[in-house]
Amino acid sequence: MKTRNGKIARLPKEVREQLNHRLENGWGGSRLLKWLNELPAVKEVLREEFHGRPIRAQNLSDWRQGGYADWLKHQDSRDGMRWAVERSEQLAEGSGDEDFCEHLARIVTVEVAAQVQRLDQIEDPKERWRQLREVCAELWKLRNSTNYGQSVGLGWERWQRQVSQEDAVLEEQQQQKQAEQHRSQEENLEKMMDLFHDPAMREWVRTDFPSKEAEFLRLKEIYGLKPDSKDTPRHPWHGSRDMLRRGAVYNYPAKSD
Repeated sequence: MKTRNGKIARLPKEVREQLNHRLENGWGGSRLLKWLNELPAVKEVLREEFHGRPIRAQNLSDWRQGGYADWLKHQDSRDGMRWAVERSEQLAEGSGDEDFCEHLARIVTVEVAAQVQRLDQIEDPKERWRQLREVCAELWKLRNSTNYGQSVGLGWERWQRQVSQEDAVLEEQQQQKQAEQHRSQEENLEKMMDLFHDPAMREWVRTDFPSKEAEFLRLKEIYGLKPDSKDTPRHPWHGSRDMLRRGAVYNYPAKSD
């Protein structure tokens, strides 16, 4: 957009913005000229830069064809960008997933769309074609980066699922190991209990032997070994529960109702 230096172009931005809106709403030329020339800010600019000469119909006509036309194009581009942003936000809400990179990609998409709209203002076909190729190249890069980001996101989700599955398997294995250890301890305690309910073993435990040798001889008798035997007896501990219980005596008192 080229720089303009007419009377209206020198006015403050707020005044020019109000003028454009009034033109858009259909104000007539005489009404606009009366309104403009009575504004204090306009009088100050005209006095300092144009020797106090008022704004005339030709100035307003030139502005319609120049500054106002550019303003309309800018409004159209801005409306298109606003629509693209709103659409991208709706897509983000529908997906339920939002992060900074995705939001940034949508902003870039809006900028590319605005650049495409501005191509209509280029009169030289070669220059328009050159800029269109640049826009297409940037769009291709954007699409590639978006696809790469999606693939990275899918890979991350897949890795998280795999880690969760491995953690679940490890936790299950630990629970099984703990259960086996608990069962093993229970079984050992029950075997020990059955062993010490054997009458001979109970007698051996309760006896105060005069020496280690005497105690050892009594154990040999319990296991059916000769006093001078060097054999290693098979301990009832190594047998089954039934074997232990056949020689055990349980004399628990009867339970009262």
